[in-house]
Amino acid sequence: MTEKNYAQSIAGDLFHMIKSAQEQSVSVDSGFRNQAMSSPSMTLTYIFLSKNDLLKVPALPAQVKKQVRRSNAMAVIELTNAKGVKQTAGIHLIWSSAKECSKIESESEMLDGIQIQGLGAFTAQIKATLRSDIPRTMDQQDPSSEE
Repeated sequence: MTEKNYAQSIAGDLFHMIKSAQEQSVSVDSGFRNQAMSSPSMTLTYIFLSKNDLLKVPALPAQVKKQVRRSNAMAVIELTNAKGVKQTAGIHLIWSSAKECSKIESESEMLDGIQIQGLGAFTAQIKATLRSDIPRTMDQQDPSSEE
């Protein structure tokens, strides 16, 4: 999949998350989260935040602050350590728009707001995480249960 196709795919996913939340009467402009994937060792959540809420996040890097707009989507990766404690492993700004989430009307509008640098960092981290998670998950399977 090319970088452009991947960005289009993510934009489409984010657009559908907003529309789905609206259908469930969620006030999308106030912020919401969508847990996209969960396993015993990893969780992937998309968090949609307004500019005001995102700028309240402590230690937000200056380069990220410059990209923050009225509406924003962050991809958050949490990993569970050997003791079962979840820890945030990565937070990536992958989308921002001057419009409120409720005013986004198409996947192409979402694509216009994709933050390529954040999406690239997120993609690299999720690939590395999944690569290391698959062998661990396979090792945890009990072969006797397959009979």
